[in-house]
Amino acid sequence: MMVRLPQPWLLVLIGLILNVLAIVMSSIVLDKLSEDIEKLNESKQQNQYSIQLAWNSVETLERKREAVLLHIQAVYTEKVSQMLQEAVQNQLRHWVGQPVPDISHDNLGQIMRLINQAQQGLRDRIDDYYLENLSISERVLKLNEKIAWYKNIGLFLQVFGLALILARDLARKH
Repeated sequence: MMVRLPQPWLLVLIGLILNVLAIVMSSIVLDKLSEDIEKLNESKQQNQYSIQLAWNSVETLERKREAVLLHIQAVYTEKVSQMLQEAVQNQLRHWVGQPVPDISHDNLGQIMRLINQAQQGLRDRIDDYYLENLSISERVLKLNEKIAWYKNIGLFLQVFGLALILARDLARKH
């Protein structure tokens, strides 16, 4: 019983189809996955920038806290103008996002709570950005694994396709 091999031209055709498939896969699928990774990395960088801005705001609020304490101290030692009082109050209102009572020793606890709440809100936002970045990193890792898998499949298809093309030459020699 004799095993009949396929025609050489059929092996070449299958080999060429496999090579073309590998090229198409790498040019379309891998480019799309790389584009997805780039978008995720951009989101991650934007989150990092937002984290930095939020930390700067936390630090600014701390400076505002110090300014309030200095202002209260100045009120007791000398007469502070109403205009300065309103300016400090307006600045603080901008940073805490709520109306601020008159800056006085009696309202100090309430003002400190407003500052603490604003800082905690910023810290919560920082935590959210950080957790989102962790999620993005996991997705990027999975996409990189997918890319590696597709590259391996593409390489296999190319090598197998070339082997089929070379099999034509081997079939002629026998």
